[in-house]
Amino acid sequence: MKFSPRRIKVLVELTSKCNLRCGMCPLPVLRRPYEDMEFDLVEKAEREIHGLGLKLKWLHEMGEPLLYSRIDDAIRLFPEASISTNGLVLTEEVGAKLLASPLKRLRISVDSINPKVYPQLRTGGDFDKLVDMTMKFLEQAKGHPIRIEIQKMRSRMTVDETVEDFRKLFHLKQYRNARVIERTCEAFDVNDETDLHGKFYGCVQGAFFNWIVIFADGRVTHCCYDAHGDQVIGDLKTQSLTEIIEGSKLVQMQALFDKRDFSELPRCAECFKHGGESAAWTGVLSGVQALPEAAKDVVRKVLDVRYR
Repeated sequence: MKFSPRRIKVLVELTSKCNLRCGMCPLPVLRRPYEDMEFDLVEKAEREIHGLGLKLKWLHEMGEPLLYSRIDDAIRLFPEASISTNGLVLTEEVGAKLLASPLKRLRISVDSINPKVYPQLRTGGDFDKLVDMTMKFLEQAKGHPIRIEIQKMRSRMTVDETVEDFRKLFHLKQYRNARVIERTCEAFDVNDETDLHGKFYGCVQGAFFNWIVIFADGRVTHCCYDAHGDQVIGDLKTQSLTEIIEGSKLVQMQALFDKRDFSELPRCAECFKHGGESAAWTGVLSGVQALPEAAKDVVRKVLDVRYR
């Protein structure tokens, strides 16, 4: 299958292990092992990804990337990549590793500054510990060029919290390299409406193939929502990325998707199970996904009326 490197986004999952078991995440029932990626496979992924003219977007899929012992070495292989963390392993030692690396963006998923709501979002998390570690890292990184994003989640549970509340809690006026971002919570597992997220009306990625996700075990899927690996298209341990992309399996799966035949595409079936309710909305989502990242976030925030 021919593809445009400019259209493809890539994730590498350094680890599928995590210190939390959050309610919005399928990791508690993940149907694949909890494991770290062997570093020689990380190195192969770098050769394959950069060899095709691709850039890595995130150094994670499932799992907490800062649990990976060689996180700084992985960042040096992929200096263009960003990292999202739950913040609860962001010790001074880990922070020093990150700041000594070429990492340009770190996102800390605080999500809620209500001590009663936070543990409902981040199951197993310690709110006071998170605030303390985040504050210490902000100070540790003061004056550093790294961009720090404090994530605020928009859901029915956080409707009363504002961006300004987050800014005040973390004293962000002191830190020029830090800002608050807002994100909706999207369902990686079951796309039904809950207090955390709404239901989808079609392919939230806008196209069958615009992601390459390499799991910790080396298997490759075409969708960043395919947490369980139900629609794997190849294995980087035994194939090159070119062989995987140009292989017959991806072509066959694309043909099924184009016909809206989800009999062998369980992940796609999940996203499309509400599709009949609003065909127009599917087109809107597809158009939004094709926008540049900054514009996409703005438009999706305007469109997302579920939590107002």
